[in-house]
Amino acid sequence: MFKFKSANKRIVLEDYSYDYPYSYRRKKSSFKRLLCLTLVTLLLSGIAWYSVQADTADDARHSSALSRINEVQAGQLLLQSDLEQRYQTAELKNSKVHFSINGMLANVALEQSFNNSSGDWVEGVYVFPLPDTAAVYSMRIKIGDRVIVGSIKEKQAAKKIYLAAKQAGKKAGLVEQQRPNLFTAKVANIPPDTTVQLLLQYTQTVNYQQGKFSLRFPMTITPRFLPGLPLRAASSESAQLQREVALANQALTLESGLGWGFNTDVVSDGALITPWLNPKASDAGQLINPISISADIDMGMPLKEIASAYHDITVSKQQGRYQLQLSAGQVSMAQDFELSWQALPGQQPQAALFVETIEGEHEQAQDYALLMLMPSQQQAAAANIAREVIYILDTSGSMAGVSIRQARASLIMALSRLRPQDYFNVIEFNSQAYPMHRQAVAASANNVQLAIKQVQNMEARGGTNMQPALQMALQQSDDQRGVRQVVFITDGAVGNEADLFKTIHKHLAASRLFTVGIGSAPNSYFMRKAAQFGRGSFTHIGSVNEVQPKMAALFQQLENPVLTGITITWPKAVVVEQYPEKIPDLYQGQPLLIKVAAKQLQGELLVQGYNGGELWQQSLILKHKAQHSGVAKLWAREKIAQLLDEVISGRDEAAVKPEVVAVAVAHQLLSPYTSFVAVEDVASRPSPQGLVPMAVLNARPKGQAGQSFAYPNTATRSQQSFYLGLLLLLLAAVVYGLSLKRREQRL
Repeated sequence: MFKFKSANKRIVLEDYSYDYPYSYRRKKSSFKRLLCLTLVTLLLSGIAWYSVQADTADDARHSSALSRINEVQAGQLLLQSDLEQRYQTAELKNSKVHFSINGMLANVALEQSFNNSSGDWVEGVYVFPLPDTAAVYSMRIKIGDRVIVGSIKEKQAAKKIYLAAKQAGKKAGLVEQQRPNLFTAKVANIPPDTTVQLLLQYTQTVNYQQGKFSLRFPMTITPRFLPGLPLRAASSESAQLQREVALANQALTLESGLGWGFNTDVVSDGALITPWLNPKASDAGQLINPISISADIDMGMPLKEIASAYHDITVSKQQGRYQLQLSAGQVSMAQDFELSWQALPGQQPQAALFVETIEGEHEQAQDYALLMLMPSQQQAAAANIAREVIYILDTSGSMAGVSIRQARASLIMALSRLRPQDYFNVIEFNSQAYPMHRQAVAASANNVQLAIKQVQNMEARGGTNMQPALQMALQQSDDQRGVRQVVFITDGAVGNEADLFKTIHKHLAASRLFTVGIGSAPNSYFMRKAAQFGRGSFTHIGSVNEVQPKMAALFQQLENPVLTGITITWPKAVVVEQYPEKIPDLYQGQPLLIKVAAKQLQGELLVQGYNGGELWQQSLILKHKAQHSGVAKLWAREKIAQLLDEVISGRDEAAVKPEVVAVAVAHQLLSPYTSFVAVEDVASRPSPQGLVPMAVLNARPKGQAGQSFAYPNTATRSQQSFYLGLLLLLLAAVVYGLSLKRREQRL
């Protein structure tokens, strides 16, 4: 480098290569060091990023078909070869469901057919939803012209029977309960080019609230969020090897369900509750998993407004009975079917008793009864009582699309109903929880308007990490600000339901939890049970058009007195076993529903409670003539539910399990500890022939945005570690650069 000096036109040439000032040479050296550090930082960041991507790819390797699944056409199955992880398509033909409704009881027959159009012998695997209160009591499987009938066995015993039949080449079927509203069906040794029919029967109670009867039939599944870290082998390579060995041993479908999810340290059965969804949208003009729906209704009284909220139906009447079917004949199984009807004015039932008598072989006959009583409740007596209302809004990725619009509209309407004497707060959550205020604030016009503006800008993203939001909402403030109510707006798409129920049970205190289910296929089991443990109520909103009427009905419950301290005095000498044992509080428009078992149910009973602080009572004469099939199974289903609730409340599961098994086997019901298993007598599959696992695709819920990733961002810590490491590297570079600058300034 050279420098020119001008003095009286005299030019001096100076060579800086040897006598360059030390401070300038130091600056040049420092710049080089900083440049090198920056390049090293970028290099390390690239290596870290590549490691994260490789780790993520390995974690999901067992579901590597995700990139190929988009090629599957609507209404088809997946055929998986043993070791190559390649799939062929097989047709899912159709489904049929018929509801036979008699008073408060609905007996339901479900038939689902699929076709193995491949040239292989296959094992079919299908994860499907049913109502979470359904008492499933019958299972038959028709394979070609063979029909095999299932029976209830203890769960592990049923698995052993099924595996033995599968390995022996016999046609066999197994139906297991993963959640009260989620089931897995497996059919082994399906011959090539053969149609399979799965036939299930269940009974359920008709819902009755606000003078309206209704029932819902779930038709698909919203993908569940799986919190926690995946339980897998020490390395991804060994994990993949284990899966290939499992495939070779034909044990894969029993333990993994061919789902996209891993088992985690929080959700131990994650792989069993994460069925594949068809990537095609159901509203694209093509039927996906077509179903036909029909029903007949006999309420013993004239009806009006028989309607379906989300599907067009055709209704006819013959001899006092109503028949209905889908106007289109078939629809996609992409949105829950909801049917509702009302009695004519002045015909609304105030009390009803449905009895089924079961004759014992060596014992006296047993009466089982379903009792419905509609209390006459006061209105508006609590209108001036101050409330502290905490709203929880789910903005996770599963809410993207129509659901988030429904949720925002519901919350904005709720905020608009607040009164000046109320206090409120809003907690938004996805992967984390974000309270709008540190604690509840006064519901002034300004505070409410600011909250509404923030809600209008909320978008769906991230995971469904409910735990922090629930704990935050249930945390009691030091100041008593009136009746404390928590309104939880979500699709309930989680796999750790039991942990969340325990959180509610532990932290509820004086609060009341009300759940609002959003979307075309919410997790109704979580929504209903969370409201039960929260001593509140559950509301489902399946379209934007329902926001106003259904939220208004919820406000009626929030703003009016609750019937509390309810007790039943049964006739003398009548020993009953009733469920629920402790009768829950009743909100405006809710009936009292009790399932009872007794040797002889007759006489007069007395129901008492407190309505707005005043004693309320009502008597009822127990008279019955007609028999109603299914009541005994509903009683058994309710007893099983209460036993399982005791586990949430702290009772040892090991003590509860044998009691549940005894009830389920006696009444031939599916439960968490019992399964249906069916096996043909002779082997069908030639011994040299291998068996290919086959998984059924569920339809994507209507209106739900397509999910980019099968796993929640919080499933592993690799991304967090990457970004933290990158931040530390950049911070180190900045600190080093500043330290060099200070050195230079001192020189």
